[in-house]
Formats: sequence, C-alpha cells, structure tokens
Amino acid sequence: MRVTLFLFLTLWTGIIKAQSYQDIHNKAILIDTHNDFLTKAMEYSISLDMDLRGKAQSDLTRFKIGGLDVQFFSVWSDGKQLNAFAFANRQIDSLDAVIGRNPDKIVKVGSVKEILQVIKLNKIAALIGLEGGHQIENSIQNLDSLYKRGTRYITLTWNNSTDWATSAFDDKRKSEFKGKGLSAFGKMVIRHMNEI
Repeated sequence: MRVTLFLFLTLWTGIIKAQSYQDIHNKAILIDTHNDFLTKAMEYSISLDMDLRGKAQSDLTRFKIGGLDVQFFSVWSDGKQLNAFAFANRQIDSLDAVIGRNPDKIVKVGSVKEILQVIKLNKIAALIGLEGGHQIENSIQNLDSLYKRGTRYITLTWNNSTDWATSAFDDKRKSEFKGKGLSAFGKMVIRHMNEI
C-alpha cells in the first residue's frame, strides 16, 4: 500500500510540474526565418496590417495569435526581374509602411540585442532576408544600402546564377555557369557581408 501511494504521489507531482505545450510555446522565442509576404503584397496589393484570413497565410493579427516573436521577411525576385535592386527596395518600402502604421505591434531590428528588447515590449521583431544575390546588381554599395534598410542575410543565389556565384540549379544541368562556383567578386561580397 505504501509503495502504491508513494508511486501515485510521485507521478502526480510529476504531472503537476509538467508544462503544457502552450506553456513551453509561450516561454520560447518563436522565430520564422522565411516569409514570402512582401512579394505577395506587391502582386496582390495587400498589406500585412489588413485582415487577410482566407486571402493570405500571414497578417499581423495572426502573427500575434500564433505567438510569433521574430519574423524574417524574404525579399525576392526571379533572375529575370529588371531593376532587381529597385524592386527589392519597393518590397522593403512596403514593410516600412506597415511598421510606420503599427509601431505598437512590429519593429524593424538589426541585432540580437534589439530583438530581445522588442520581444520584452511584446512586439514582433522584423528583419529582412534577401533571396538571391542578383538583387544587389553586382554592387557593394547596393549591398550596403540593403543592409542599412534591415537586410541581415542574403542567399548568394536563387535558382539563377549571378555573375559571381553559381546556383545549385545551374550547377546540376548544362549551363554556362556549371562548375564556375564563386568568383573573386563573390568572395569579396561574402567578406563584406561578414564585416557589416
């Protein structure tokens, strides 16, 4: 009887101390490292601060309901996009407009320290990832400009190669880029990204 009671009390204590998934979720910092909303916003003339249930996968209200703390917004264009740098900036402009209208909900950040500060304020920390190095248009100055606007990571290529980096897509098929890899300029881009 004593053994049974001891086991019951031990298990009961363990159950009480066990956290629910919701408790764990609420205590964790939830980071989404890739959201294509900015491209969709340009295609469909929608905004992140609209109620987009049934129209899009994301909006500010659902970010908060889901407990999202940090969102990396992907800035994307395919390799055929004319003036890709300007197109990237228009996507960032659309994010900046949402942030300007909703400073109580979302803040653009650029460092881990800023992320933690924004989370303490119960706001969403917004960062930018550039999906495809072609959007810097072979310019370190454009890279610097995008960094100043909140870009914190860049994929060197998308499915298309650049003059300075071969994409996996092109490397696996017959292509003028096959086997070229990373050029001297590409190595300079990477060094510069690590410095800024």
